[in-house]
Amino acid sequence: MDSQIGDTAWETLPERVRADLRDVDLLRTVWARRRQDRPQQRHGAARRELTRDRVREWGGGADLTDLLLTGESVSGEPLTGPHVAALAGRVAELPEGEERRTGVPDGPPLRPLRTALSTEHTLRLARAATVPAHPVVRAAHTYAECVRVAAEASGEETHGDGAAWTLPWVLASRVLQRADLPPLLLDPGTPPPDPAGKHDPEEPLAPLVSHMARLVTGALRDELAWNPEEAVPSGRPVPPLTAVTRRRVLEHVRSRRGSVALLLSALDPTATATVTSGDGGRGGDTAHWWSCLELLVDGASLALYVVVRDVGSPPSGVLAVTAHARLTTPEGVRSALEMSRSDSVTVLPTDCVDDRWPQVRELVDEAVSRAVHELTRG
Repeated sequence: MDSQIGDTAWETLPERVRADLRDVDLLRTVWARRRQDRPQQRHGAARRELTRDRVREWGGGADLTDLLLTGESVSGEPLTGPHVAALAGRVAELPEGEERRTGVPDGPPLRPLRTALSTEHTLRLARAATVPAHPVVRAAHTYAECVRVAAEASGEETHGDGAAWTLPWVLASRVLQRADLPPLLLDPGTPPPDPAGKHDPEEPLAPLVSHMARLVTGALRDELAWNPEEAVPSGRPVPPLTAVTRRRVLEHVRSRRGSVALLLSALDPTATATVTSGDGGRGGDTAHWWSCLELLVDGASLALYVVVRDVGSPPSGVLAVTAHARLTTPEGVRSALEMSRSDSVTVLPTDCVDDRWPQVRELVDEAVSRAVHELTRG
């Protein structure tokens, strides 16, 4: 059993959640190996830039970014009630959230908890942050407990409408960084499940753990991929897993062309659906390949791209499969596919060729469905 897993709490989790946590552990191994080969300043710059960008998406500022990143410097300190109280005090001094960045899904703004926490509350949070479990489970448990504490202290009820309180985010990030993981970078496109929502009574924390595991996987992958410099192409051969994944993606996109063309022809007899593919070269010691489904109907065109990218420089063997679309109409050009970061698929070097294919296929199908809906609505 991996040292990151923890005690018997592991055995109580559903298999699907344990699979998500195993992905975190496997990717963390690749990430840690790559970090050893990087200068510490470069690793710190990557984390700061990625954290700053995500905070801005939520409407936060530099103070919140600094607060999320201070967990690295205090990873060895015990997380006690007074420590939690001091952290809550710093969060209370944060300004109210500003407007979100353009193109980011709407949702409730982040709010600092202005109400002072009681000693009982801070001790509850300190206990939650030190339960013997996988770090992601511990972070999810801490987040859920902090949402409950914030509701009790403020007298407000949670409504399951997103990550409104800042303190749970900051405290969960602190828990993760104490375990040498990136801070929790919430995805505006997919807010965390409401801890007070209706869940399986035998698995009340499972949805939140699974959600956070995917966020941590995404954060590790983003840090692997971060590279501000343009390096010389390596000319390395494409690994077999990468070659199979990109070929299957292209074949599956092609397989969807016929049914989509038939649907569009009912709306416009002159409608067309074509599939093209290409690559971004291996400049900068990176590699990515794309498959494009281009649709034309009633004077509008939509280009849906499914991208397979070998992240890192040099490529790490970790693949990111993502989708995005561009809609062109007489009014202009805009993004046409609201898929969150959590919708992407991470393929690990240790995977067999079939391990992730169901997830990749589901991503392509969902992207095609949403793209066609966006093109034909109204």
